Amino acid sequence: MFTQIADKSNEYYYNLFKTPRAKEIAKEINDYLYDQCSYKHEVEDYHDRYKNGKRTDCIGYISKKGSFKFATITKARKVCFVLHLGKKIHTERAKQMQNEIDALLGKKYEDTDNIRLTSGEVYIRLEWVQDLGQIKPFIDESYKLRLEK
Repeated sequence: MFTQIADKSNEYYYNLFKTPRAKEIAKEINDYLYDQCSYKHEVEDYHDRYKNGKRTDCIGYISKKGSFKFATITKARKVCFVLHLGKKIHTERAKQMQNEIDALLGKKYEDTDNIRLTSGEVYIRLEWVQDLGQIKPFIDESYKLRLEK
């Protein structure tokens, strides 16, 4: 699914990543969420629902069943992919997940970001991801956890 909103298309955000592979992974994430995952018919653009279609600094993914983003491709934090688990009930799982992803990718995200990490969020540098399969389970878990109240 290709989304063109205002003057910032998905391609605009993909092209912010530093490497060709990271740009490709960003596209694959979008394709996975809209065309391949088991919950693909429940995913919609955060900005369509809450910002009258006007993009801010990201491509935001939200479930039709919930009211909060579960994932974001963003130019914030030096361009990265963010999983939103929720800071009220999943703060500890987010910390664990960040450690798991850092170990899987062999680099610690926090070493690249001088801004304090937000509770309940997990950050991924797509430049470190070799294959989308590495992070799909985390994306799926983020989606499921975000629907919990």
